[in-house]
Amino acid sequence: MSISFLAKHPVPCSLFLLGILVLGHGAYIQAKAYLAQFLIAQAWQQTLDDQQVHKPWQWADTYPVAKLSFVTKQESIGFKHQVESVYVLAGASGRTLAFGPGLVLSGAKIGEVGNTVIAGHRDTHFANLAAVNKGDLLQVEASNGEILLYQVVNTQIAHQSDTQFMAPSDDNRLTLITCYPFNQLSGGAEQRYIVEALYVNKPSAI
Repeated sequence: MSISFLAKHPVPCSLFLLGILVLGHGAYIQAKAYLAQFLIAQAWQQTLDDQQVHKPWQWADTYPVAKLSFVTKQESIGFKHQVESVYVLAGASGRTLAFGPGLVLSGAKIGEVGNTVIAGHRDTHFANLAAVNKGDLLQVEASNGEILLYQVVNTQIAHQSDTQFMAPSDDNRLTLITCYPFNQLSGGAEQRYIVEALYVNKPSAI
């Protein structure tokens, strides 16, 4: 594109250059997200190998603590095939949730008796919650390699001020939280979508 052409057609050329910048920025964001997931997966494998905490990158203020898999529902009860897995990171700050769902540190740890609470963004890592139903299975891989199976017993919508679903419990339960509604484009959602699941040795017909 010559300088003379730019001088004669300033508006179209400006729009063209702006488009290139926008596309370039989008590609950069996608590449950054892909690299982050690769590094998190690498850190998780190192944790499984030596049972130590490994940050995905040197300046990270979080680290992977579990691998959560959503499992499809079938008509017959039995082990069901996984459809997607996400790495769960320590803490639920805004910085952490940008890279994956975060374990709320005030709740029970992964695999412990109590209420293990994990929060995630509705438009990325926890978008799958929209398709989760009562009776579905959630599989959690702990840092020691143990596979924990949870069965969904309830889904509900609550106001953000309602924190009873984060309260401690005497059973071994998993609570997943994301903003609601799922299709809302603007931020500042006041509602939360909650998935409650209980630890099971064998799936039951619910």
